Amino acid sequence: MTDELARCVGVSRTYGAGPSAVVALHSVDCIVRPADRIALMGRSGSGKSTLLHLLAGLDEPTTGVIRRPARGEVGVVFQGPSLLAPLDVAENVALPLLLAGVRPVEAGVRAAAALRRAGVAGLAAQLPEELSGGQAQRVAVARVLAGSPRLILADEPTGQLDADHRDQVVALLLDAADELDAGLVVATHDARVADRFPQRWVMDNGSLREVEHP
Repeated sequence: MTDELARCVGVSRTYGAGPSAVVALHSVDCIVRPADRIALMGRSGSGKSTLLHLLAGLDEPTTGVIRRPARGEVGVVFQGPSLLAPLDVAENVALPLLLAGVRPVEAGVRAAAALRRAGVAGLAAQLPEELSGGQAQRVAVARVLAGSPRLILADEPTGQLDADHRDQVVALLLDAADELDAGLVVATHDARVADRFPQRWVMDNGSLREVEHP
């Protein structure tokens, strides 16, 4: 269908070879569309990160076919610190735009607008080491916003946050997806996060299934 952002057909991913090979994904089929708001659940090691990396174009499947937007149309938020320590907040948000060939003045304007939308404009001149975990994740989401992606992928973005910052980051991701008309897939093991999403995928030992929202 023309509104599909990404599709996996029989996608598997194996790391290594021989007796020590690890099969991280088993014949996964899935589709992500612009209106999708998906919580990807599963315990650690179940294959959630592997699937997100494949959807983001950060890895390639061992077998199967995957179609996704161009890399510049995919925004990724990671669990751990992802800001570059020598750069201030504004420079961190503008950097992916500069690397994509956006002119510095335009990159700066887009970065400032994204920081305002994320509610962290006052942190523009701060260095990453001066931020709390929640602030750093909001800046990471602002960096995604600045690129106006068609598909937003977040890998345990609230795993290291307290309840208040968790709720703020989840709300920001949902608002960003709505504003950009982008598909959103958030990997989480937190049921409180998953409850905010109308769709739920469950990864279990490398296999994926869709479940009805409770």
